[in-house]
Amino acid sequence: MIHLLLNQYSHSCPFDIAFYPMHTPHWPERSLTTPNHLTGGEIHVWRFNLDQDWPDETHTLNPTEQQRLSAFKVPLIARRYQHSRNYLRSILASYLHKPPASLEFVITAGGKPQLKQTALQFNLSHSQEWGLLAVSASQPVGIDLEKIRPMKHISAIARRLFPKDIQNQLLHGNEADQQLLFFTQWTAMEARQKALGRGIFESTVDPDSMHCQHFMAAPDFAAVVATEFRHPKPTLKFFNCSPTAYDAA
Repeated sequence: MIHLLLNQYSHSCPFDIAFYPMHTPHWPERSLTTPNHLTGGEIHVWRFNLDQDWPDETHTLNPTEQQRLSAFKVPLIARRYQHSRNYLRSILASYLHKPPASLEFVITAGGKPQLKQTALQFNLSHSQEWGLLAVSASQPVGIDLEKIRPMKHISAIARRLFPKDIQNQLLHGNEADQQLLFFTQWTAMEARQKALGRGIFESTVDPDSMHCQHFMAAPDFAAVVATEFRHPKPTLKFFNCSPTAYDAA
């Protein structure tokens, strides 16, 4: 894992390289054999490994998901997509007390998927073998996950998407520091946009209007949960979900 000390501003997503350790949460295993419940002040963050063996559960996918699955030409990508949809459906079903296959989704005007006829909010992200799902009782939530890796043209991308102070910080420090700073800012930007149902090239969500809670989802995987500042900053609870938990359900 890349070790870097980060200092966040009091309520917004940007930060300076300074004196605050990146949060690495504990991920207790959580069974889906019993119903899950949320309070208004919580957001549950579920982690799952998309490369773990999974039972053949294509029947839980709706026709649109099955059509998309059949379009993937690379088996690894197809398998990860199938697993991500199975995790999404089974975890959300544990809150709604419904069979995973029965869940219905709608797409908002901004392109964000939502559950039909329920206040439950969610957002999904995945990078390589890891996936994350954020679940909220009612307030919009965005989550993003990225593998920290060498990137070409970091400065050019930063000039298009990041504030001036972040651009300046990316000119200093060693390569590992620059990579973590870049991906922490990138995930924050993505999560803010996703929370409000906007693409990354649509109108930019003001960083000072959002809570961003950064953490390491796994070694070398930066992640963040974004929620609107008009709501109190939620408490994040972290859970690890495995195919075993799904089988038992």
